[in-house]
Amino acid sequence: MMTSRERVLATINHKIPDKIVTELGSTNCTSISRKCYAGLKKLLGYDFPDQLMMNDFQISLVDEEILELLQIDTRGVPGHPEYFPQKKIDESSYYNHFGIKFRMPDNGLYYDMISNPLASMEDIEEIKKYIWPDPNVLMTVKGCRERAQKLKKDNKYAIVGDIVDSGIFEPSHYLRGFENFLMDLIADKEIACYIMEKMLEFQCARQDLYLKEVGEYLDIVFVGDDLASSQSTLISPEIYRDLIKPFQKRYFDFIKSRTKAKLMYHSCGNITPFIDDLIEIGVDILNPIQVNANDMDTKILKSRFGDHLCFCGAIDTNQVLNKGTQEEVREEVYRRINDLGPEGYILCAVHDIQADVPPENVVAMYRAAKEYKL
Repeated sequence: MMTSRERVLATINHKIPDKIVTELGSTNCTSISRKCYAGLKKLLGYDFPDQLMMNDFQISLVDEEILELLQIDTRGVPGHPEYFPQKKIDESSYYNHFGIKFRMPDNGLYYDMISNPLASMEDIEEIKKYIWPDPNVLMTVKGCRERAQKLKKDNKYAIVGDIVDSGIFEPSHYLRGFENFLMDLIADKEIACYIMEKMLEFQCARQDLYLKEVGEYLDIVFVGDDLASSQSTLISPEIYRDLIKPFQKRYFDFIKSRTKAKLMYHSCGNITPFIDDLIEIGVDILNPIQVNANDMDTKILKSRFGDHLCFCGAIDTNQVLNKGTQEEVREEVYRRINDLGPEGYILCAVHDIQADVPPENVVAMYRAAKEYKL
């Protein structure tokens, strides 16, 4: 029988493992919402205190005992973005280190982004006056080396690195405002490229700090940067290749110069038109495989891209995990394994397990994966 790490290494190198690889909690896009996790802990008889990987989206850090019980094959070494300075406004709202304002609605499940610091600026000179936060906050990597070293010494699980909020395109439109930034890509490319250049500098500095601590220990390194909605890509292939892709290539080259880990890339939605491009610039593993989006048929994806790409995710959170019976969850698990696996497939939910998912279905998903006969 393989160890978990051997199983993951086989899978991401397109070899058949002894069991289906499972992932939970190693990245901010493959974890579980605070509300669902509270129910899961109660179901499994644990009373661990809350620990969050992301405050704004209320994403939990998953406790080791839960990971062991569910037979998860990966372990994360998350950076700590909560150590970036924040300015509290009141009990339900704050500004983050970029000056983006977040607010928790009444009875809300996560914080909404409600203002963008560059949104009202009209020209490049005004935008150049914006003072970027310092990326070199040592506390954001506190304890990372020690955790990575211990996991490497134990040599039991595959080690996954994630500094959270690690993209180029997505955080650029967080700063500028979504509609403004998309307009810039068409009508004022100088502004769009300036913001992405500064974001690239910021993220490379963060990755440099983090990977100096843990790069030698990682098996997988994670970057999240949404480029699509469930209907289509957010920008045309032409704009992507002309403006976005060159920044991503420089970024991925930088990361890969500092670690031998495989690169896992996250984008929700119908990402199919960009998959060949992503493979070309160094993506090894694609997440989350949003199966309810257009043109994301798992069988077709495996046929077209399976020789070059490992898939991570694909268990539907739109209809099955949240609304299905445990038997329907099992059927979903088997369907996705048959389509995407057994080699080159890491099983987990489409994005984080959401608040409306019954904890019983979480257990059913991971149990079905490990019971699947290869």
